[in-house]
Amino acid sequence: MGRMQSICFVLMLFVKITVGKLDTDALVELKNGIQNDPTGKVLDSWDPKSLASDGCPKDWFGISCIDGRVTSIILNDLGLVGEFSFSAISGLQMLQNLSISNNQFTGMISKEVGFIESLASLDLSRNFFTGSIPSLLTGLKNLMLLNLSSNNLAGEIPSGFTDLELLKYLDLHSNDFSGNVMGLLAHLGGVMYVDLSSNKFSGSLDLGIGTSEFVSSIQYLNISHNNLTGELFPHDGMPFFDSLEVFDASNSHFTGNVPKFTFIVSLQVIKLSNNLLSGSLPQGLLQESSMVLSELDLSLNQIEGPVGSITSGNLKNLNLSSNRLSGPLPARVGHCSVIDLSNNMFTGNFSKIQSWGDYVEVIALSSNALTGPLPNQTSQFLRLTSLKISNNSLEGVIPPVLGTYPELKDIDFSLNQLNGFLLPSLFNSTKLTNINFSFNNFTGTIPIQAFINQNYSLESLDLSHNALTGNLPPELVKFQNMVHLDLSNNHLEGDIPDDLPGTMRGFNVSYNNLSGVVPKNLERFPGSAFHPGNSLLILQNEALSPKIGPNLSFGRHHSQTKSAIRPALIACLVAGASVMALLTMMIYCRTHRACGEKTTSKDSSAKKDTRGSKDQNLPESTSKSAISAADSTPSRIPQLSENPSALKVCSPDKLAGDLHLFDDSLKFTAEELSSAPAEVIGMSCHGTLYKAMLSSGHELAVRWLKEGIAKGRKEFAREAMKLGNIRHPNLVSLQGFYWGPKEHEKLIISNYINAPCLALYLHGILPTYRFPFHQFYLKICVHIYFFSFI
Repeated sequence: MGRMQSICFVLMLFVKITVGKLDTDALVELKNGIQNDPTGKVLDSWDPKSLASDGCPKDWFGISCIDGRVTSIILNDLGLVGEFSFSAISGLQMLQNLSISNNQFTGMISKEVGFIESLASLDLSRNFFTGSIPSLLTGLKNLMLLNLSSNNLAGEIPSGFTDLELLKYLDLHSNDFSGNVMGLLAHLGGVMYVDLSSNKFSGSLDLGIGTSEFVSSIQYLNISHNNLTGELFPHDGMPFFDSLEVFDASNSHFTGNVPKFTFIVSLQVIKLSNNLLSGSLPQGLLQESSMVLSELDLSLNQIEGPVGSITSGNLKNLNLSSNRLSGPLPARVGHCSVIDLSNNMFTGNFSKIQSWGDYVEVIALSSNALTGPLPNQTSQFLRLTSLKISNNSLEGVIPPVLGTYPELKDIDFSLNQLNGFLLPSLFNSTKLTNINFSFNNFTGTIPIQAFINQNYSLESLDLSHNALTGNLPPELVKFQNMVHLDLSNNHLEGDIPDDLPGTMRGFNVSYNNLSGVVPKNLERFPGSAFHPGNSLLILQNEALSPKIGPNLSFGRHHSQTKSAIRPALIACLVAGASVMALLTMMIYCRTHRACGEKTTSKDSSAKKDTRGSKDQNLPESTSKSAISAADSTPSRIPQLSENPSALKVCSPDKLAGDLHLFDDSLKFTAEELSSAPAEVIGMSCHGTLYKAMLSSGHELAVRWLKEGIAKGRKEFAREAMKLGNIRHPNLVSLQGFYWGPKEHEKLIISNYINAPCLALYLHGILPTYRFPFHQFYLKICVHIYFFSFI
């Protein structure tokens, strides 16, 4: 009997070592596919000779093993490069955890991963895997966590996901998955966390048809950045979510009213920004009845009406920016720490913020119609870090109390009607990083005191477009972390201080009365940083000659400017659809304005012959321009000279004015724009449209406005930001504008879109796009109707 036990023991030990050796061989095969290991942790430690007595890998990095069987592979954040071999590990029948997040593995997720039936957690996120999800993966009955986010995966989700009954965590964000979102959500079981954001899912969201188990178990649901449409929860009141805490449906195409969410008692975060939601704001979301709601983001929608007092004691972050909200500011904001009501239509006295309490940390009220002075009785804002109230109609002086806020880091009062002197205490602060007082009426000197110590906090100072006088303070050199300094368009005198911080990426002192020699460390900036203006300022480097002219306000320009121009795309409403003939005529008129280009005839060809030697070869018709723009003769934008009798547009030899860009990622100077090869792609009553290519290869659409289109500088600047903030699928966003010193030097700038004009579709010039008459024109009618509300 004892002998039989010994034999059985030897046999079991032999089997265990043999099986362990098979697991080790699988890991060695996996190691052979790793081409680069920056840390050396895998290639150096995975030694086939380093085995324990039971056959387990000994001291192999990231490997866990029990009784000779590999149970866990964790290789996160190692920067490993190579093609991950799923077939190599398909025989690891005891493997429960496979996590290789944040590496550079490539290849496809092969079907062999479905053979590892013991897997409970699979994390392949932040790699470069391609292809689709293999259907065999849905056979992993023990799977509780699946994370495939941040790869290059595509295709539809296998229907067998309904069989993953133990799945609690599903993260597929940042891929190219497609298909109907409800085809997945409606069949998930007791899942608690679902992130489908940043994909190409489509369809509507009607969780009323989902399983009751899903509705009762889901805690986190993120479906943002997809192609979803329709109303949110059309059956309001159903389903009754029992556990939902975070709901994010931002950056899609949802329409209708904002749900009241009265059926969700545990909801803490609601994010619905950048949709097409309309109607009024459900006041219940701001009241004590909102229970535990702590964050509400409804920005970039079409919500209208007033905002009442906020009485919720849990709401901390409120973002209602870029809507159509109106009326006075709310009298109370509860315990909110972040309040963003910018880019709306709020009116009334700004002093209402005095009653907002001591919890506020961020106040953003830019681009409204607020009036009155800045209150001097707001000392309760001891936690305030950011105060942005640009582009309103505020007036009066800066109250001394502003310099007493101990945590204040960011101030933007630009584009108002403030006056008086600047506060010296602001420049003594050790917390302030950004000050923007541009486009106001401030007078006096720049009050930087001589006894100030080295200041490492201030990074951006914009005092441009005021009436400041005196010399540039030599103490400017003490702001060692200064990145952007704009003092242009004032009445400053004297020399430019030596040894200004070498950290500066933006510098502008043009349109002043400075003299002396430009310091050596500033010669890296273009001539537009010093001229026009400053006639007595000497530029030693000939490359910075004053003849260059243009005045650049640097990229990351903090004056949130707007323009008084109205795009030719926006005209009268399309009304009535009962009579097809009338509808067609209205669409025809509207689309001609939406296109914005005149169809030139033989008469325009005759006018073209009378132009000077620097003229462009203008297209004979709008359609020809749109289809054959590449054949136009390239030139340079500032060398254009239109026939005054035709468009009254002419051009200087060089651009000499202010260039304002709204997008930090788009950076170029006025000189680069003026020297960019350009071609005429159309003309209209508003001016001439050019296609310009920067030296970086970026293509811009630049419209040179006709004289009289743009009004005063401040009105022009105020409206430009309004257009720059518009986000709509039917409009190309404005990227910036240029204001020149002469009446005819006004440009608006956007990205060039290589697409034909709407008129070409209506005239049937493009046969590829001919659709059934009624369907085609009805779609156009709907889209043009949306233009009217921008």
